[in-house]
Amino acid sequence: MEAPLILEILDRFGKVRERHRLDRFPIRIGRAYDNDVILDDPYVSPHHLELLQDGNGHVLITDLNSENGLFSLHPLARHDVLTVEDNQRVRIGHTDIRVRSTAFPIRETVIDRVRPSQVHLLFTNMVMLPVFWLLTAGVFLEFYYLQSYREVTFNSLVSQILPLFIFIFAWSCGWSIVSKIVTHKFYFSYHAILTALVMAGFYLVEPLFEYVEFLFPINGLADYLSLISDLGLPMILLYGNLRQSTPLSKRSARITAIVSTVLVIGVLHLIAFVHQPEFNSRPQFSSVLKAPMFAPSGGESIDQFFADTKALSEFDIEPDK
Repeated sequence: MEAPLILEILDRFGKVRERHRLDRFPIRIGRAYDNDVILDDPYVSPHHLELLQDGNGHVLITDLNSENGLFSLHPLARHDVLTVEDNQRVRIGHTDIRVRSTAFPIRETVIDRVRPSQVHLLFTNMVMLPVFWLLTAGVFLEFYYLQSYREVTFNSLVSQILPLFIFIFAWSCGWSIVSKIVTHKFYFSYHAILTALVMAGFYLVEPLFEYVEFLFPINGLADYLSLISDLGLPMILLYGNLRQSTPLSKRSARITAIVSTVLVIGVLHLIAFVHQPEFNSRPQFSSVLKAPMFAPSGGESIDQFFADTKALSEFDIEPDK
């Protein structure tokens, strides 16, 4: 290899962090500020490597008696002097270095056929995060109210909604950390809004499917529709997380989301089926189907109930003759 060369500093995932064009030799690499290439790695010596060019035009990497040495990869071996080949990759400290010629072939330019999505811009806007979270909270509280057959209090609402938002926050933080590690960007708003909308979808479709089964009396219709939503909504969530936080293509992210969701949901349904009792004395009915109550009245005391029914106890019905 002859000058000029391209020296690439890689992260632990193999992604290029820096590129340096080498037009002359020798080139010295290390942590000290008098080096030609300065590395911010505590495991790299102040003067770790030197790149030289011999009389035949070959580039050599020489270890400058560093504490942690010079290693080639594939196979992993320690060297004092190493002849550089095109696309050569070596490791010093916790840093990988790759050397390529300026004639190294690159991939063709990817044609961008998709314009920036308005939905994506909306999801990455932190201002919209509280709006979507309030929407999710409203959907969940309405679902909880329709299912509840007891008095709804503020404490009961908080106890029901708090675990939901703890899950949304934890899930979003986890994927945001993955985004930061892989893509070097922290997409908390995107993951938090997407997760909130998917959770809202779970609480919307269940009562909706109950009403659909009520309107179209097909045995088990709500269960089949619920199974579809149980698979579809997690797929959407996982696909969105993967596309935003990893370099996976659309096809790879889609396949990963489908396979992972089918496996997890399938195992959960199998466990529920195995533990289902053959006979159950508990009546099976849904408490979701209730008339909308926009202005619910207060409960009636027991004394008032007996006072209202006292007249009935004094009413005599003569038997038929």
